[in-house]
Amino acid sequence: MPESRSLHIDAILTNLSVKYRNADMIWPLIMPVVQVGKRSDKFFRYDKADSFKLADDKIGPKSMPNEVDWGMTTDNYSVKDHALGDWLPQEVLDNADSPIQPEVDTNDFLNMLLDVAEEKRVADIVFNAASYPTGNKVTLSGAAQWGGGSDSPINDIITAIEGCFMRANTLVFGLDTWLRLRQNPAILDAVKAATRLQANGGGLATQSEVASLFDVERVLIGRSRYISTKEGQTPAYTRLWGKHAAALHVVPNPGIKSVTFGLTFSETNRLTQRDFDPKRGVKGAHYLKVAWNSDEKVIASDLGYMIENAVA
Repeated sequence: MPESRSLHIDAILTNLSVKYRNADMIWPLIMPVVQVGKRSDKFFRYDKADSFKLADDKIGPKSMPNEVDWGMTTDNYSVKDHALGDWLPQEVLDNADSPIQPEVDTNDFLNMLLDVAEEKRVADIVFNAASYPTGNKVTLSGAAQWGGGSDSPINDIITAIEGCFMRANTLVFGLDTWLRLRQNPAILDAVKAATRLQANGGGLATQSEVASLFDVERVLIGRSRYISTKEGQTPAYTRLWGKHAAALHVVPNPGIKSVTFGLTFSETNRLTQRDFDPKRGVKGAHYLKVAWNSDEKVIASDLGYMIENAVA
């Protein structure tokens, strides 16, 4: 009787394929996208001090009220173009086996790489000490870093949250920072309380527990990676978000008379363009381009606080 392997010819599975994907991108949750009508323009800024005056509001029976005034200035944005593309020969489309969808997969791939680049731009802003005023940042070192002998992560985070001019509602951690924080004994004692066996160390704090502990709306973890080595070298997959933390006041859907730490201005949202060149190959080739433009801008730097080098 023939062996079983001689009765089967290997074919491509139609219900399975393997593709690495980058971790969830958090940039839109930190610097929300605002659609604008022009590539560059101005927007109004109400004078900050006007809203916090302690005015003398006493008035006599025949007196005129004390006069107060308010003012505004302008700021500007200017978007930059971003695009990636790829050729798809018609032969590839004709010969692709299920579950491969060359056009869908290419569009998805190009969008993914655009997101990696955008995540890097936002991470470089949020985890850059220069993005914050002098009093809204601290650098930890030695035993003061989380996991060290003199660390105080709860106090550090409270100081960051309350140090924002408008109380922070979002905490951002690089993955290395988060992994150390979620197993820190002080954090565990605070979030596990009566449910934790104090005699037996261990356990891990969750994002929702940490959010509840510090009374913030969201805890975001930067998990995404990029290749930090030059093309042609052995890839080194490096985390996009460093060993830092930040507390930010973020308005998810900013509009008129709202204030948030930062914005992503975009005159053209993501769009996919397709063209065909019959001169390429035997059957011609399709060209797919995904493009958009953006300007990542800190709007109110005092609505953020950075903890640099939170972990070693």
